[in-house]
Amino acid sequence: MQLFVQIEAAHDTVDELGKLGLIEFKDLNPDMNAFQRNFINDVKRCDEMERRLRFFETEVIKEIRDQNATVEPATIIDELSQQQKDEKKLQIDELETQFDDLEKELQQMNSNQEMLNRNYNELIELKFVLQEDATFFSEVSDLEEDNVESKSLLADKTVINAEGMETGTKAVKLGFVTGVVLRSQWLSFERVLWRSTRGNLFIRRAEIQNPIRDPHTGELVQKDVFIIFYQGERSQAKIKKICESFDAKQYRCPDSAGERKELLQQVNSRLLDLEAVLERTKKHRRGVLYDIGKHLREWQVKVTKEKAIYATMNMFNYDTGRRCLIAEGWCPKTATERIVNSMRQATESSGALVPSILSVIQSKEEPPTYFRTNKFTRAFQGLVDAYGIAHYREVNPAPFAIITFPFLFGVMFGDFGHGIMMLLFSLTLVLNEKKLEKVKLFDMLQTCFNGRYLLLLMSIFGMYAGLIYNECFSIPMEFISSNWKYETANSTVAVQIDVDRAYEFGVDPAWKGASNSLTFYNSLKMKMSILLGVSQMSLGIFMSLLNGIHFRHSLDIWCEFLPQIIFLLSIFGYMSFLIIYKWCQSYQGAVPPFILNVIIAMFLSPTTLTNENTFFSGQLGLQIGLLLLAVVTVPWMLFTKPYILKRRHKAKLNRNGPHVVAADDEEFDFADIMIKQTIHSIEFVLGCISNTASYLRLWALSLAHAELSEVFWEKLFLLTMDWPFSGWGIGTFFGFGAWAGITVGVLLVMESLSAFLHALRLHWVEFMNKFYHGDGHKFQPFSYEQLLKPDD
Repeated sequence: MQLFVQIEAAHDTVDELGKLGLIEFKDLNPDMNAFQRNFINDVKRCDEMERRLRFFETEVIKEIRDQNATVEPATIIDELSQQQKDEKKLQIDELETQFDDLEKELQQMNSNQEMLNRNYNELIELKFVLQEDATFFSEVSDLEEDNVESKSLLADKTVINAEGMETGTKAVKLGFVTGVVLRSQWLSFERVLWRSTRGNLFIRRAEIQNPIRDPHTGELVQKDVFIIFYQGERSQAKIKKICESFDAKQYRCPDSAGERKELLQQVNSRLLDLEAVLERTKKHRRGVLYDIGKHLREWQVKVTKEKAIYATMNMFNYDTGRRCLIAEGWCPKTATERIVNSMRQATESSGALVPSILSVIQSKEEPPTYFRTNKFTRAFQGLVDAYGIAHYREVNPAPFAIITFPFLFGVMFGDFGHGIMMLLFSLTLVLNEKKLEKVKLFDMLQTCFNGRYLLLLMSIFGMYAGLIYNECFSIPMEFISSNWKYETANSTVAVQIDVDRAYEFGVDPAWKGASNSLTFYNSLKMKMSILLGVSQMSLGIFMSLLNGIHFRHSLDIWCEFLPQIIFLLSIFGYMSFLIIYKWCQSYQGAVPPFILNVIIAMFLSPTTLTNENTFFSGQLGLQIGLLLLAVVTVPWMLFTKPYILKRRHKAKLNRNGPHVVAADDEEFDFADIMIKQTIHSIEFVLGCISNTASYLRLWALSLAHAELSEVFWEKLFLLTMDWPFSGWGIGTFFGFGAWAGITVGVLLVMESLSAFLHALRLHWVEFMNKFYHGDGHKFQPFSYEQLLKPDD
């Protein structure tokens, strides 16, 4: 489609189309140097507004965490946004001015509060210094009176003249440095001081019991008050440099007790004033951030939409003569009327005199692929899209996967009891989906919630397969009376009651626990896997027929589909026929032919048929015919399509002349086509064998699940009933707990995940590669719903 929009109505038109979400616009100006985008400055303005909004959100979150660290800030912001009443909607220019004013106000408040906090924290440290210094000086006075070791530093010094005579004493003036240092650095700090002054100092410290906020970092830390007495200017210089290197804050402290007391009173008075100022500042800042929090989500949505609108408008071409924007894009054919109505509404709201025009144009480009999904089909479409996006109008495997995927999972997971437990879990997710959509779940549970309907079908088919296998936590269920019975109570040999009766539904419960039960289940599940595999692969080849018919690729139909389906059915279709035929026959004690031996002999000795490999009369002729068909289809797939393409190319050259289609001559490369066709043919022939064998995973995982379930039941639950004091229920209690825990952890979690991955592989490799290329690109319209969708 092509869209002509007047400048006056461009913004409102793109806005309405974003609400509709049905157009994927093409970028008509990918090169910035070749075309100056018209709205690049508007996008930059929105980027700057987004930066400011991130700053606002950071400040609001910091304030919320300071108030209550246990509450999730995003939840509080969402609640504040919901409390906001519908007010006047501001335009983007008004919002930009408001954001600028709010940013300046917040930065000014942050700067003032940082300065006040630094002053407050420094006063707190000074208060502790003055309090502890008073104790230090009183202790020193006591030491002088007691004449202890420290007296040598504080006492008078005797002076000796040149003649050796005492001339008197001279008072020694000691200096001191006091401050605070981090407690974690005290040992290193003390050791460096002692070594640098060679012990010529007197140092004391006292721990500050309560953590205080560091003036520089703003964090609560443990600090100690110290005081260092020294002698001489050189020692003073060394001590101050060491304090600076350890980031120890130094404070001036008066010498006399009266001055210290007076200064302490001044500090306490200033602290009271600062606390009042800080409280008022915090209250004002909290009010501003509260108002911002109420509008934050609304502003974020508004700015995100505006940025997306201008970015989309930059993809349009500008017609200077008609003063209009020209856009091109893709939209669903059924949505044309809705798009026109939205454009008409945008024209009316903008007041433009000339309406916007929508016209359909023909394009040679490959359109994007769009599949309409709902909450039920979304998970199945996601499984297909993970493999690759279908190219336009290609057959979509998702509708088939809605049934085949959970069914193959059920074949591998089949247990009625485990299926019920999974059903309860999936039903919990489905019935509470409205509540859970509003809650942020952890990753594993969120994945299960997104695929809740897939889990629901998987559990249903798991229960169905469990009924077929007649297994419920490895215990057989006898809904219908068994066709076998034991002649005596102690007999180990069962006798069939009615020879002509076939068990009505599923497997007769008598097979469970029989001596040949493993042989029976192996044969049943192995043959069932082959039948399911051949059926699904045949369905995939028939889907390639639908693709060929729709795209009118007759060559693909006659040279690929036809030989492929013949090759598959002539070998593996014949094997499936023998499986069903053998099931329908009653051999009455005779040894039936082995199907695998029949297929091997069909290739090794095609012209002979032994009695032990004979199922029916005419079998030899049928096998020879099928084998010849399979052999013929190989060169059919290999050479026919390249040969016909070469003939067509030569006919085109003869019809139009070599100079007219010179460009086409360079594109046509017979060797390249032949190599691709050879690879494709070999891959299909070998893939038929390997893919059929790959379906045996249905048998292997089903058997493993049943055997694990039986082992857990017998060895963890039943075995504990024979423990001492089992009559008191102790063994049953512990046995049931261990059995339930391992059942949930191993069979319901690990085994279900394993069966899920194997079912996914069967669809991606064995089924979809027969017809699905997955080389398209997804339809990604300009949509507010997708734009504002939170990231998973």
